[in-house]
Amino acid sequence: MLKAKLVVLGLENCGKTALCVRYITKRFIGEYEHKREVTYRCKKIVDKEAVELEILDTNNKECVGSAACSLESSIRWGEGFLIMYSVTDRSSFEAVSGLKRLIDHVKQTLGVPTVIVANKCDMENGRVVRTEEGQALAADLRSRFFELSVAEDSASVEAVVTQLLREVRQELQRHLLAMDKRPRMQQMRHALKNKLTRSKTMQW
Repeated sequence: MLKAKLVVLGLENCGKTALCVRYITKRFIGEYEHKREVTYRCKKIVDKEAVELEILDTNNKECVGSAACSLESSIRWGEGFLIMYSVTDRSSFEAVSGLKRLIDHVKQTLGVPTVIVANKCDMENGRVVRTEEGQALAADLRSRFFELSVAEDSASVEAVVTQLLREVRQELQRHLLAMDKRPRMQQMRHALKNKLTRSKTMQW
């Protein structure tokens, strides 16, 4: 069974907890109040494969001091990342780039599975971030982009997490393939070294 650890990042009130609950239960609850990180656990079927899933819902009000240390610890734990912002809150949109840079810095690689999610697209009257801005940012950060309403569409939430899980699985497969190749490369180097040693011995 595939095991996956996902981390949901974003400023307050962009819908992180609502997305987690919507994905796991298909229910929408509009308001939550918690002051600490919460880890949800569930089992899902993705592409006919069972997945044992842990989703960490972070509570990063600000990324300074001890909060930054806690966030870095959460990122080290995670294997895939979902960065959320609200289309009705420009500050949450502007925080996305910093969160993606933090992921890249902590993981020390640019290939970390990450999706960017613009939430609350049902609230057009309050929109301050255009769809095109989100698309451009995601392209710049080399991440997939989704715009949705957690409140109105559980299918879109399912699609987002499923896509992220697929990318986590692909990254795991690449890692295992690289690990498998390493012993073979070592064997080839050893054989080549022996061949060169024998060749020198024959010359003498």
